[in-house]
Amino acid sequence: MKTYKQFFLILVSLTIFSHQLIAQEFQNMTLLGNFGKGEGESKAVFAAGSLVYYGLGNKLQIASFSNPQNPVKIGSVILSDIIEDVVRTSIGGNQHLVLSGGSNMWLINVQNPTTPSLVASVEVAPGTTCEGIATSGTYAYVAAGGGGLKIYNIATPSSPVLVTSIDSLEYCESVVISGQYAYIAAGSRSHILDITNPAAPIYIGRIDGYGGDHQYINVRSGYAYVCNYDASLAVVNVTNPSNPVNVMEIPSGYRTARIIFDGNYGYVAVGDSGVKIYNLVTPSSPVFVTQIQTTGRAASLYYGAITIGGTPTGHIFVANRNPAPGISAINVSNPQVPVTTSFLAAIPSATGTAYIPFYSDGKVYVAYGTAGLRIIDVTNPSNVNLLGTADLGGDSRAVVVSGNYAYVAARDSGVYVVDVTNPSSPIKIKTLQTPRARGISINGSMVYVAASDSGMGMIDIVNPSNPIIIGYTGSDVYGENIAVNGNVAGITDYGRITFYDITNPVAPVKKGSTGSFTTGNEGFSINGNYSFIPDGDSLKIYNISDLMSPTYISKVRTGGYGYLSAVDGDYCYVASEGTGIRAINISNPSAPVEAGFYDGVPQSRGVAVYGKYVYVTEKGDGLTVYSNDLVTSLEDDETIIPENITLYQNYPNPFNPTTNILIELKATAFVSLEVFNSLGERVAVLLNNQLSAGSTRVSFDASSLSTGVYLYRLNANGVTIGKKMMLIK
Repeated sequence: MKTYKQFFLILVSLTIFSHQLIAQEFQNMTLLGNFGKGEGESKAVFAAGSLVYYGLGNKLQIASFSNPQNPVKIGSVILSDIIEDVVRTSIGGNQHLVLSGGSNMWLINVQNPTTPSLVASVEVAPGTTCEGIATSGTYAYVAAGGGGLKIYNIATPSSPVLVTSIDSLEYCESVVISGQYAYIAAGSRSHILDITNPAAPIYIGRIDGYGGDHQYINVRSGYAYVCNYDASLAVVNVTNPSNPVNVMEIPSGYRTARIIFDGNYGYVAVGDSGVKIYNLVTPSSPVFVTQIQTTGRAASLYYGAITIGGTPTGHIFVANRNPAPGISAINVSNPQVPVTTSFLAAIPSATGTAYIPFYSDGKVYVAYGTAGLRIIDVTNPSNVNLLGTADLGGDSRAVVVSGNYAYVAARDSGVYVVDVTNPSSPIKIKTLQTPRARGISINGSMVYVAASDSGMGMIDIVNPSNPIIIGYTGSDVYGENIAVNGNVAGITDYGRITFYDITNPVAPVKKGSTGSFTTGNEGFSINGNYSFIPDGDSLKIYNISDLMSPTYISKVRTGGYGYLSAVDGDYCYVASEGTGIRAINISNPSAPVEAGFYDGVPQSRGVAVYGKYVYVTEKGDGLTVYSNDLVTSLEDDETIIPENITLYQNYPNPFNPTTNILIELKATAFVSLEVFNSLGERVAVLLNNQLSAGSTRVSFDASSLSTGVYLYRLNANGVTIGKKMMLIK
């Protein structure tokens, strides 16, 4: 043992690093939510009372189990890799999650669990998988697979600092802290370190157990319980950590993955066998009590007490892998008769291929190829949900919306008219037999179609349920995609764009064209006197103030093949294959600058934007919502008439003691705005009167209230909208 300790200390001294690597996958843009990709398996879970934090593939999901029979998802964060482990800790008075997965460690602020925010992403061990995570005080311990054990100071959550790297412990599967010791399961054995000084841990002892694959180790009352993934649970006396003594081996079964404790009981996740429960009154001699089958393969678990009817009620929360991924809640108030209370299933991948999106009134409409039209609720960008699907037939490629009607370009099938009055049940009511409809745009009461060999088609939607085809511009320009803004329309035929004056919307006048593109264009945008055109791996900007002579003025590289652009304010967003979404600052169109990006999303095809939120369709991965973090507030133009009744998130949030709430109305309405506490009791009435169309800011002073989560609820014209806010004193 002495020789091993000396060798260990030499390796520690050789592997202490003075810096860290921060994963650079995004800049000034945050990935908020997704529909379509599916959520994947659950391999990690942590519970704190009724709040449960768990991984679903690369998504961190937060759910409230305050009503365990009807759990509610309240917040999420999408990360860059599959989540392997998660713990919660308090840093500087704020609750944070520390997670491991891929080659990374992540820190997420969850002080307000409804609005979790990623504060740090650290590349811990390139080329391997960070399997486990534990925290003690202001230190995080990462079981970094083939990278060994890494110890970080996380006193400043946004800037973790590596203090020690130990690469002499084989393949580190997990780490648990008990008192002054860290216990690391590392394949064929486990290890014990004294971490009294985290910057200089001391090797104390090694646990060989009964062989097998040490997946996890946990400690209680002087005994270590080692999960041998292949077959068993080993009991080892660690009263003297420098001399562990094997006590017994229990044949718990294949995929014995994790053990946690509560009172006199141990709960073990055993893969396809679900959860096995052992009585640990005599710690050296566990007695099997019972087992309960889980919906999927039990991979991890955690204990949490939920207060039901004023009584704390013990629950085990189980992370399930395939064939039925998700999170199980098991009532263990009587450990001898465990009962599954509920199961939150992972969302499966959506069928079909996502093409071009369109934003309207808190919803994004996505042309979903052969799967038709999907309507997605994006009022909470971090928790997007499918509202409805219309199976239209044909091949839906682009969509626009006006009021209660959507118009879908469906290639050889023409244009579908879809009644979306009830977004949960959209209905196709008519098909317009246009030539091959490849793209579509809307301007007031006219819809314009890129109609292949017939050029640009014009559709009058004055009667939206019974639109009329006005005609086509002709075959001299091939209509591949289209953009319209104000009195200008443009058609791309891949090699160039031709512009039209549509001052008379039913009789477009052909004007000038751009020069030939280097690679080709699939879609573009027009904003004011400029057109923003992806051409291969660049965004080109043309001045079109003189439509007869569009003038190329500048370009900026986007890194990958750009499919479509969309403009809002000072930014043009480009959906770029292979390099994801790019935010280009175009405040000076002659000198565009890439200001933000989110890298690595394959096959980004379509983009729509509303304020700071960017909606990107990513073919097989569906619709993803990003935020441009450089757009920090709404415009202060009170004369703008909004699309519909809108209730914005309060700001600041969290707050102390005052915050502001912004309301937007499209028409005069009688409005009530009330605030409720977590018990549903009304604590304030902020508005109860008639408001004119436009924007209204309301200030809320919570000086008389205590720290907690509150709901503010708007009612206007029969529409009720609610949002949560956090008061911290």
